[in-house]
Amino acid sequence: MYYLHPYKALSSSSTCVRYVRTLLSTLLGGGPVVYGQGGEAVLALSGFHSEDWPAVNFLSLLVYLWKRGVVDMPPTAAAPVVNERAFQGVPIGRDGADPYFDFLELKTEAARAVTEFYHKSRPRVVAVFLGGREYEAAATTEAAAQTLPARKITPSPHTPEGAFTLKYSHGLVFRIPPEPREFGLLARHVADVLKRAAALPPVERPPVKVEKKPIYLLHGGREVEDGVLIDNDVYIYI
Repeated sequence: MYYLHPYKALSSSSTCVRYVRTLLSTLLGGGPVVYGQGGEAVLALSGFHSEDWPAVNFLSLLVYLWKRGVVDMPPTAAAPVVNERAFQGVPIGRDGADPYFDFLELKTEAARAVTEFYHKSRPRVVAVFLGGREYEAAATTEAAAQTLPARKITPSPHTPEGAFTLKYSHGLVFRIPPEPREFGLLARHVADVLKRAAALPPVERPPVKVEKKPIYLLHGGREVEDGVLIDNDVYIYI
């Protein structure tokens, strides 16, 4: 796979975690989980489950096409493979070890790394790419659902789109079908959706003082003398 042109490699019917990470490291810098410099308007995530391989390839191809000037997108950071274990054939137990449902309690190193970068960048949009039978787009805020070609959803606060909607971002969830021949056309559509989403007014929440807990600091809180000052709503669910 390393010897293929990126478009051919990412339009295949399988994915290679090492290839994808090497490519995005070259294009965006950073790593090893999130590639980008911080301050980007969009944070894009994929690679939670083994069936997400189309999403991993599509997101990587989207970034490649953007960097080549083929599609127009807002500045984007990406974590193409959040759960590498899923692509190594490691079964996921029922003890909360699935990183896709870990962005509230932050039990895994990958979830903590993504969350740390999130607070560094404070992106206006968090885009989650998942595998699916057919293309589908969903939005987590009313402003996004009313403006974009996406249905409104209310996600679990444990998912990245749910946790980050409680903070500062409009969440988007894209289902990517396993049909690489459609990736080129689909990339232009998704790039346009991301561009329009990044132009939406930011999500703002008033700061609240909560009790002093390390988890609140991981979620962007600032320690003060008698507690933690936090300007998002994750404390309601922890």
